[in-house]
Amino acid sequence: MITIRLLGGAKKAVGKPVVNLDRQYASVSDILDFLTTISAEPRLLQRSNLIITLNDVDSASLRGHNTIVKSGDKVTIVPVVHGGVDCILDGYYLSITGVQRIMHDPGKLVDMLRAQHSNVSIQAVNANSVYGEEHVRGVLRITLEAEKRKIMLTNRCETELLIRLTGTNQIAEAMRRAGLKKDAAGCFIAFSHDIQSIRQFERQIKSEFDLNDSVLKRSEDKRIRLASMLGFTTKLDNGEFLQYLLEKAAILVK
Repeated sequence: MITIRLLGGAKKAVGKPVVNLDRQYASVSDILDFLTTISAEPRLLQRSNLIITLNDVDSASLRGHNTIVKSGDKVTIVPVVHGGVDCILDGYYLSITGVQRIMHDPGKLVDMLRAQHSNVSIQAVNANSVYGEEHVRGVLRITLEAEKRKIMLTNRCETELLIRLTGTNQIAEAMRRAGLKKDAAGCFIAFSHDIQSIRQFERQIKSEFDLNDSVLKRSEDKRIRLASMLGFTTKLDNGEFLQYLLEKAAILVK
């Protein structure tokens, strides 16, 4: 029996902190294949984004994914980047971070962050406009697809993300609906092809803000607010309501 301990996004992917593989021997690659088959969110188990240790020794210093694990060994798996960076989306590393309270002038804050992290696309919105992290991920997928197909409604992905998140093609209205507000909870959304740049951005956010990802979770108050804003009915379950939000984002046209 091989015992596998899961931390961070790996734990979230499988839904439990420890799993057992009923084999006498297995390679690290075999173990990752096994975890993928039992995972509800295999996107969190991207191999390039994991550290795997065998009896507290990094497998990368052994034989990498070809390292052989035997019964009784202790395997620990953790995402390379902790916190909000737990997935890779269409070649982008994505960070979604909730903060308890914005203490700075919102406009100046976002301009400053963009100037300091030129390799990262950054958007910041009021946490009340985010119906769970899957809402942001879904809208970002739509945004990146629009960029790929050259059908964006705006000139920048950050702005495109904002208008599709709020269901309006008017930037001023999108800012009114979901703009970051002082003394309110917020959400930082950052994406880049460069993981090191994302890490630097996250370190700054963690050092300067009181993080609280619970402000991003779905709630009845958010559902009522978003339904009123977009003209939806609230008589839907969470999954159906999320699909309505994403459909609205996808069909947005000039």
